[in-house]
Amino acid sequence: MIRSLGLNETERLVRESIMSLVADVPDVGIGTNARTAGVLRALADLGVLAAPLPELLGGMGEGLGTATLVLEPLGQRALVTPFIETLCVPAAIAEFYPSFQSLHRALAAAAQATSGSVLAWMEPGRGWSRQPSLTTAKKSGAGWLLRGRKTLVRWGDLADGFVVTALADGEPALFWVPRNSEGLQVCAYRSADERSLADIEFHELHLPSDNRLDDGDAMVAIDYALDVGAALSLAEAVGLMDRSLEMTVDYLKAREQFGVALSKMQALQHRMVEMYATTECAWSLVHEAACSLSREAPAELRQSTVSRAKAYVGRMGRLVAQEALQLHGAIGMTKEYPLGRYVQRLTAIELDYGDSEWHLNRLSRILQVKPQ
Repeated sequence: MIRSLGLNETERLVRESIMSLVADVPDVGIGTNARTAGVLRALADLGVLAAPLPELLGGMGEGLGTATLVLEPLGQRALVTPFIETLCVPAAIAEFYPSFQSLHRALAAAAQATSGSVLAWMEPGRGWSRQPSLTTAKKSGAGWLLRGRKTLVRWGDLADGFVVTALADGEPALFWVPRNSEGLQVCAYRSADERSLADIEFHELHLPSDNRLDDGDAMVAIDYALDVGAALSLAEAVGLMDRSLEMTVDYLKAREQFGVALSKMQALQHRMVEMYATTECAWSLVHEAACSLSREAPAELRQSTVSRAKAYVGRMGRLVAQEALQLHGAIGMTKEYPLGRYVQRLTAIELDYGDSEWHLNRLSRILQVKPQ
């Protein structure tokens, strides 16, 4: 796991501080919103929300992969936060456009757990396609006219601004859309794992010309940012898997049948060992994917490592959660017991930023390309 990968002193202190902070968060008896809000404020006070940002913005300056130091402990407590969507993914976009000040201000706000920005990229009926099609931007005088719709925008109701993917002159483009823009309609709702989602419509929305972020390289930035989201969500998944296993071991040690602890039964021991081995393998793949999150890394290397991790952890994370649920028996299915929250989150993460099948197909395409 992350604690056995030879962290340097600073990284170790950051992780230990976060683990100490979230250790006191109750598993039951408190609503998701209250748990999240309190933890985010405390993390902001510690200054660790800014960890993946460059030093200029108050971060550690060691790359987006350092977000795993925050996300794995959050997964340990099944804390549903907008950390990836309002800070990590926009930070990936900002690497390409460092002079765009609105995005920098949004990142500073997200690091203080106040608001932030989110990437709006999914379109109705388009599955996991990353290239915009139904949202278009046309030249209108000195600016742009934005039309279309985005769906399943994670934490869209919290955002002060949106980075929107659209087709401009037939090519993918990125636009900054302030929350108070005339012609912007946001409809928010809750997902099964209690995240906030939003459908966004753009009705003849006028934007100044300088609200376009890209210079023709938008698809490269979009692909990079979504790979960042995919890889970092898996760090949270590993935390969820680890805690699910820990709860299962504790339960089987305490539960007896015919005067013998269930943990003494060899068949159940084998299943717990398989859960442990799966979790360790998952972290190794996630660590590799997180280390590839750099603009300097070859795009094909990043894509293959991220898709390899996503294809494995997406499926095996759910398997570990389902095994934990079965080994707990009926108590695991009660609302009062925290395990159900872990199953929900692992199921949802499997569908984030492209499901396992989408990433497996992308990995297959990369491996089939023969060198020239």
